Amino acid sequence: MSSIKDSFSNLFSLEDVCFDIDGKVILSKINVVIDTSGITGIIGPSGSGKSTFLRLLNKLISPTQGIVKFKDSDIAEMKSQDLRKEIGMVLQRPFLFKGTVKSNLLYGPKIWNIDYIDPELVKLLDTVSLEADFLERDVEGLSGGEQQRVSLARSLANQPIVLLLDEPTTALDIVSEEIIENTLKQLASEGIKIIIVTHSLEQTKRLTEQLLFLKEGLLIEKTTTKDFFKRYNDQEIRSFFKNKEGK
Repeated sequence: MSSIKDSFSNLFSLEDVCFDIDGKVILSKINVVIDTSGITGIIGPSGSGKSTFLRLLNKLISPTQGIVKFKDSDIAEMKSQDLRKEIGMVLQRPFLFKGTVKSNLLYGPKIWNIDYIDPELVKLLDTVSLEADFLERDVEGLSGGEQQRVSLARSLANQPIVLLLDEPTTALDIVSEEIIENTLKQLASEGIKIIIVTHSLEQTKRLTEQLLFLKEGLLIEKTTTKDFFKRYNDQEIRSFFKNKEGK
């Protein structure tokens, strides 16, 4: 896989980005560059704007003011469909279309004229630790962990260079959580950029290399995970992770 660093200087950059809804400020004056190295975690107390921040990155929502850039281009000037081919997203609770696993995996590729044969789809399933016979299974018969892994495989089928994940393991059992985390580590090692919202202190330690710390809609800091856990005491850190994301 060729490096995603080759053709542009920054993966994402946000310039004076604000977002409010019904007069309530969710994010205020965000200025940050997210480069192409490592897995980035987005952390902060409940209601700090983590999920809103993530949704701005693939144009699910647009900033009230300011500019969001992807690969040095203003995403406001990019077609949403083109953007979302390169930027995959996996939510806290999987949303799958009715039908088989195979039909779900092929949904995006059909839009972008990416051709798959069954052995290639089997390889996609193997990436998320699912057996070949899952291809013909109906998604309604899958467990929550299996559905989430199919959701991840479906995003990968579009051949993105970035994956955005919004608390993807919150509702999963320990085994499924471990599988998802191992898959993300492997994808990152292969050059796919991972940006993950998490409320889990332990997951943050296991997965991330750099952090964006949000609080009350403000970007408090961008730092390495190692430095973050060195500088704050346990009580402070736990206050940053308690509760689940509300926005």
